[in-house]
Amino acid sequence: MRTCTFFTLLLTVLTSPAHDEQTGSATYLGNEAVMVHHGDSKIVFDSFFHNSFDIYQLVPDDILAALFANKAPYDDIDAIFISHAHGDHFAADQVLKYLTQFPQTQLFAPKQAVDQLNALPNAKAVSKQLNAIELKYGDPAQSLNVAGLQIDVVRIPHAGWPTRRLDVSNLLFRVTLAEGTTVMHMGDADPNDVHFKPYQDLWQAKVTDTAFPPYWFFNSTYGPGILSQRINANESVGVHVPKQVPEALKQTGKPYFSKPGETRGLGKLKEVE
Repeated sequence: MRTCTFFTLLLTVLTSPAHDEQTGSATYLGNEAVMVHHGDSKIVFDSFFHNSFDIYQLVPDDILAALFANKAPYDDIDAIFISHAHGDHFAADQVLKYLTQFPQTQLFAPKQAVDQLNALPNAKAVSKQLNAIELKYGDPAQSLNVAGLQIDVVRIPHAGWPTRRLDVSNLLFRVTLAEGTTVMHMGDADPNDVHFKPYQDLWQAKVTDTAFPPYWFFNSTYGPGILSQRINANESVGVHVPKQVPEALKQTGKPYFSKPGETRGLGKLKEVE
C-alpha cells in the first residue's frame, strides 16, 4: 500500500470538483482578465481590451466570441470590473458593446474609464448600468452593495510610484459574491506597503478567499509580505504575466495564471511559510 501524506490528501480535497463547487472558481481569460464564478454569481475583471503591447496575453477570439454570444461558461455575467483605463485592461468600445447587449450587467470602473465610454455614441443607452468610482490617493475605501455583490474599493497607485503614472486611477476591488466567496483584484498596483497599511481595518474586516495581484508582487521587496500578512487573503494567484513567463516568477514557486481558459478553485489554505 502506498503511503499518502496529510498534505497530499489536503491537496486532493482542495482541488477536487466538489471543493470548487463549494468555494467557487476562477477562469483566466488573458493578461489580468479573470472570470469568477460561484453558484448563480458570475463576474469578470479587466476582460475587454485591445492592446497586448506585444507582451501580454489577449483574450482569445473564441473566449471573446463566447462572452458576446452569452455561451457557457462565459454567460450571464452579473458585473464587469475595470481596474484602470489602460489599453491592456480596458477598451471602451468593447465594454459598451457588451453592456448594450446585456442590460442586466453592471459596470464598476474608475471615472477615467467611464468618461471614455460616455464619449462614445449611444452611451446614454447604458447609463443605468454604469457605476463610476472617483477616488483620490489616500481617500477612505468606498463600499457598495449592488446586484447582490458586496464591493469595497481602494485606490492604490499604479506600479511605478512615486515617479510615474501618478495620474492613473488604479482601483483595487474586493468583491463578495452572493454565495459568500470573496476575491480581490488589484489591477496594476504598486507593491509598496505604504499604500496598504492605512487600510488595515478594512483588510481585517473580511477574509479574502483568493487575491489576484500582478505577478511582480511575488518577487518585490514588500509584495510577499503584503500578500501573506497584510491583506488577509487565503491565497494569491498572480496575473499580468507576459506570454514569455519570466524565469524569476517561475523560481518563486507561487501560483499564477498564464494560459487562457485555465480554471482553478478558490479559497485554498494559506501556504505554510
